[in-house]
Amino acid sequence: MSWTVARNTAVRITFRCTMSTNSESSNSDPNDAWRGLAISVFRAPGAPNECPICHTKPIHVSWRLSNLKSAEITIVLSCSSCTATRSLKLLLPKDISLPISQLQTADFVAQIQKETEAAIGSIKLQLDQMPALAFTTNPLWTEARWMATTFRWHPKSEAPPVMGIVFENAEAGKKIFREYSSTTNQKDEFEELCVSVIEGIVPGQPSGYSVHLYPDPDGLAARATAEDFVINRAIIPFLGRWNRMYPVSGAPALLPGFKREFDKHKEYMLAPAVRRQDGQLWFEPELGIVKTAIHFRNLSEITSQDPDAAALVLPQLITPAIS
Repeated sequence: MSWTVARNTAVRITFRCTMSTNSESSNSDPNDAWRGLAISVFRAPGAPNECPICHTKPIHVSWRLSNLKSAEITIVLSCSSCTATRSLKLLLPKDISLPISQLQTADFVAQIQKETEAAIGSIKLQLDQMPALAFTTNPLWTEARWMATTFRWHPKSEAPPVMGIVFENAEAGKKIFREYSSTTNQKDEFEELCVSVIEGIVPGQPSGYSVHLYPDPDGLAARATAEDFVINRAIIPFLGRWNRMYPVSGAPALLPGFKREFDKHKEYMLAPAVRRQDGQLWFEPELGIVKTAIHFRNLSEITSQDPDAAALVLPQLITPAIS
């Protein structure tokens, strides 16, 4: 049997009830208890919980994102003691911040890929009016293979620093930047390309930091409006590129120096970098983009509603997990 319970405009839960081996009191509505438990485990995933039927602790909880656009999840609550089970669909309230690690599921990745591919297909004709989006969705990224991120600055601090996107395929990487720099005259005047550096440990990954490049949601929405079409803002961060850096143990840390130099100059260049045969990195500043904004973040402040969550909930699109 199935029914819908609407408690208020913020929360809507649809129950698809299965079975319980224990009889339930006819004087109480057990569905209120299941509903409360579902909301509770999302507000406080690590808090103690118990089966509403036999009150055995803890009850097993599993879930997956059913619909990215509507923020709807399917959650299954089951008790190994009395075998009571409930499968529910939950439309998440805006004030719930999901733990990043819980979003790392194959279903979520499949949903993201499906919606982003559909979005890219629908706006191909408008890409020439959206340079940041054309840059991050350029199909050459797959061929170029973003393998690392590096930083450089003037030895006497007489010029702004450089963030280098290191490509395994030099020619493909340079072509991506050449197309972008030619349409922007080498300056992201309106900061339509967001750049985030996110520190903190990602579950299942070694210590390091993530770099996220994606179109600014506000800027892209404005461009879309000007071109008379609508783009789903929820997937804009996923129309970007991700890379996770694992600093070499014992090697000088480059990120702190870049932060210091950016703080001084309030400007930096985003440029392609390739590794020469002698192993040294070679920057291509003539293909670089001058920028005045960058977001330094920490994993602890990222929530499921944050644009940078895209770089953290899809670690398998950053780099294969390392055990």
